[in-house]
Amino acid sequence: VAFRIKAEKDLVRKLKVKKAKKENFPKDSLGIWVFKSKKTFKFAGLKSFNLPVKGSSWVAFLMDDKDAKKKKASKNSPKVFDLVVFNPVSEKEHRFKNVTEFSFSRNGNILGFVQIEKDSIIRSKVNIFDTNSETLVNIFESEGIAKKIILDNLGKKSAFIHSKKSKEYSLNTWEIGTFKSKVVIVNENSLEMPKDWAVSKNGKIWFSQDDSKIYFGTAPKPTPRKKDTLLKEEKVEVDVWSWKDPYIQPRQKVLLRKELVRSYLSVYHFSSNKVVRLADELIQDTKTVMNGDGYFALGIANKPYLIETTWNYPYYKDIYIVNINSGKKKLVLPKQQDFVGLSPFGNYVFWYDNVDQGWYTLNHRNGKKTSLTKNIPVNFYDEDHDQPRLPSSYKFAGWTKDDKYFLVYDRFDIWKVDPKGIEKPICITNGFGRKQNIQFRHIQLDKENKYIDLQKPLILSAFNKVNKKSGYFETNVNIKSNPKPLIYEDYLFYKLLKAKNAGKLIWQKTSVKESKNLWYGNLNFKKIDKITKLNSQQKEFIWPTVELVKWNTFNGKKAEGLLYKPENYDPNKKYPVLVYFYDLLSDRLNGYPAPKPSRSPINPTLYASNGYIVFIPNIRYEVGHPGKSAVDYVVSGTQALIDKGIADKGQIGIQGQSWGGYQVAYIITQTNMFAAASAASPVSNMISSYGNIHWKTGISRMVLYEKSQSRIGASIWENPKLYIENSPIFHLNKVETPLLIMHNDGDKSVSWYQGIEMFMGLRRLQKPVWLLNYNGEPHNLKAKSPDNKDLSIRMMQFFNHYLKDKPQAEWMKNGIPLIKKGKTLGYELVE
Repeated sequence: VAFRIKAEKDLVRKLKVKKAKKENFPKDSLGIWVFKSKKTFKFAGLKSFNLPVKGSSWVAFLMDDKDAKKKKASKNSPKVFDLVVFNPVSEKEHRFKNVTEFSFSRNGNILGFVQIEKDSIIRSKVNIFDTNSETLVNIFESEGIAKKIILDNLGKKSAFIHSKKSKEYSLNTWEIGTFKSKVVIVNENSLEMPKDWAVSKNGKIWFSQDDSKIYFGTAPKPTPRKKDTLLKEEKVEVDVWSWKDPYIQPRQKVLLRKELVRSYLSVYHFSSNKVVRLADELIQDTKTVMNGDGYFALGIANKPYLIETTWNYPYYKDIYIVNINSGKKKLVLPKQQDFVGLSPFGNYVFWYDNVDQGWYTLNHRNGKKTSLTKNIPVNFYDEDHDQPRLPSSYKFAGWTKDDKYFLVYDRFDIWKVDPKGIEKPICITNGFGRKQNIQFRHIQLDKENKYIDLQKPLILSAFNKVNKKSGYFETNVNIKSNPKPLIYEDYLFYKLLKAKNAGKLIWQKTSVKESKNLWYGNLNFKKIDKITKLNSQQKEFIWPTVELVKWNTFNGKKAEGLLYKPENYDPNKKYPVLVYFYDLLSDRLNGYPAPKPSRSPINPTLYASNGYIVFIPNIRYEVGHPGKSAVDYVVSGTQALIDKGIADKGQIGIQGQSWGGYQVAYIITQTNMFAAASAASPVSNMISSYGNIHWKTGISRMVLYEKSQSRIGASIWENPKLYIENSPIFHLNKVETPLLIMHNDGDKSVSWYQGIEMFMGLRRLQKPVWLLNYNGEPHNLKAKSPDNKDLSIRMMQFFNHYLKDKPQAEWMKNGIPLIKKGKTLGYELVE
């Protein structure tokens, strides 16, 4: 086992406090543990390491070059390291200087690496190290830079790109038995390359699984910027937005880096010495099958529909079949909106049509189109979908060998369908899932196998949509019978993995009290061992219990949610209740909410441990009325808790983040049920938000309202009343609930001006309101930011004051004036 050893956190912190120079900080190390000898090896100064996929005991890794300071590097030359090739079994070691990168063949028989000499002229060497004979062969040496070295699967071929001063790259290959590499494609004289195109230094290079082809990227030659004598302050800097732009300027900015390094897939055939272009400026995205061994690829072109991405979703695309041998491209499916794929053996294009809500195949050789699911008496669209666009599918399991059958999911079961449409569809789970409310999904235990083997029993994940039990079942496709349970319990099971060469499994399972431990067993789950014991310290704390609760909404709809209570809950006592929500969360009944500082939502375990009850209701939405829908589900669910004596009026708070934050902001304009509320990153004004930008992605927020989560279902001109109805800002005069807002100035998802509008409106109306702006923080606080702990403290102090009658904290009572920022946090409680 090879692993990275990180530098001690406390030591790094001490050096940061002392403002030590970067070169004095401790470096990571490589650790290697040998099972047989039980020896451990450690190497300091690690940069990176790698091992062959299979069949070799060698480990290769790059280490800091200790002599680097003594060498004067040429301008723009890559950084070099020491390469160590080490066999922890034989304890043999080989070292090479001035290495920039390396790569193993899949079987580990050979290792290729690039060396750079940094004199006045940069020179590159490409070497092959034979791990069996432990010999070194130099296959290339030239002025310029070589990079992106790769090895094939069998350890017989290598490829890399090379550039001289022109900065234009050639693709070089080497085959075992030859002394030197050869140039496959040179930009200046290759007939296969369009004028002013070149091999891309940014494209991925990879061998097909049978090693008969190399896939690589090409791109137009970069156009150098014209030199001028203008000073920076004399130059114009302006962004020109045009209504005809395919993408709006913010989207272009987000995609700029990607576009600057965009490459277009090409392939080199060893048998014919031929280069074939598979992608171009129209068909920019090309997907191969069978790890590059297939005869066809799927081409995707979306350029004709880019303008519509401002307001329409899912995005349209044209689908092409691309011949790997000739490069010929044939349009087979114009203007598709949902999923489209190519079967593993390349015989069929298959897709989900969201208009007629069914699955189809197309034999692209003869043009025959087949409806796969029209005669199956169940739905294949997502029945829980409640956004203002056509629902997508439940997806699919995959294909069988030679593309003979396609396995597709409905809500509960799995169907075997004939892509030719001749054989009658068969439910391979025998309808057992629908009868028992169990959702079955296939698990491919052999990750390298690209098709489903029906000659072997299939392992299925199982999740009960009613009681939330889960586990694993087995079914035999060749015998008509119900799936057989292997393990099925009141836990949440996931991440099932099989040992490659043994009939052993590992998996994880959780409950509200069972952490994410690893479990180990055989294929029939009869002999099971727990191999980790995480969070054993939780027995020292009050932990939550959780139960599934059900009620009817004010509009008569059936609803469910989660109710967390302290494990020492006394039904004769009254507890403060916090309500949190985000769409549909009840399937997390058996999840393990580990206590941790908040990035924005409340943590059920933290609050239950501190004497709170936490209620998480599901919400289902009516398009056009997301605010009223939230009120119907959240308020009715909370009222049900009051009616049962679980919640007490005057001791109920509400909290939500982002979409949930919006609903908190809306709900408190419609009811005074809640004694305190906290909204993180809320939209307060749908009219101003509609015309704004989702800056993280660069897309217009229009699409969120017309087609997606915000669920208005119309443009602002088609139905302005809905935007006013659903905007909290227009109803703030009704608010009686104290509100704590978190909205950060680094939020690129929901503009923090939305939080400011909410704050300023309530302040103008002289309602109790606070706004926390964590400087530079995004939509959710960064994972390891100290701000997480600060937010958790302030939210707890806020709810403790209003729901537990605790004294206010200084920051609540008197605020923190800017002149005191950084000098005090204001946590002190003020009587």
